[in-house]
Order: sequence, then C-alpha cells, then structure tokens
Amino acid sequence: MEDVWKVLVDFAGYAAWNPVMEYVQVDGVRTRVVAAKGTPFEREFEGELVSVEPYAVSSQGGDPETFFGRHRWELTAVEGGTRLVNAEEFSGVMATDVLAQTREVLVAEFDAFNQALAQVVTTR
Repeated sequence: MEDVWKVLVDFAGYAAWNPVMEYVQVDGVRTRVVAAKGTPFEREFEGELVSVEPYAVSSQGGDPETFFGRHRWELTAVEGGTRLVNAEEFSGVMATDVLAQTREVLVAEFDAFNQALAQVVTTR
C-alpha cells in the first residue's frame, strides 16, 4: 500500500506515468490540472487539495453554482495488494447535463488512471 501511496501523492510525477491526467502546477493546496490529455476532451482547470491524509486524498474545483467537482482517492490494504477507490461527485446547475454528455469519457478516464497507477507501481 505504501508504494501506491507514494505514487499517488507525487503530483509532479503524474506526467511520467499517467496517460489521462497531469498536475501542471501545485502550489501548496492550489492546483492546475490537465485532464483527458491528448484527446478531444482535453481540459485544464484549477482546483485545490482539500486533504492529504494517510492513504486518502481529496481535491475539488470548479464553480459551485454552475459545475463543481469533488474527487477522492482512498487506499485500503487487502489480501495480496491494495484497493483503490477513485470517486468523484459533481454539483451545480450544469452537472446533470455535463454528466449525461460525458459519463462514458469520465469512466474511461478513471479506468485508464487506475490501470496506469497499477502498472507504474508493479514495475517499480
């Protein structure tokens, strides 16, 4: 679990292993992220790290009135490895419409993130 945690919180290192997400700036709790790198859905946004506690990271960003996302990565030890919960919740007046249009893309991004994280940890 410790190996996964080290990769997960090394935000500067995302560019080397993560095919869909890159932290292009982290200043304390303030972040700038590029998501869906290299796809027609690529987007850059500002956010903040809400908490970085042992084995759980929470971040958020957007406009609370129109479209706001809260993300959480949580690790737990399981027999033979580590379980990653990678979850996001959206709010704001545009959330329902945006999710209806992009749900498949977001699920694919989550899957690619999870697979890349597992690959980088097992090859270290």
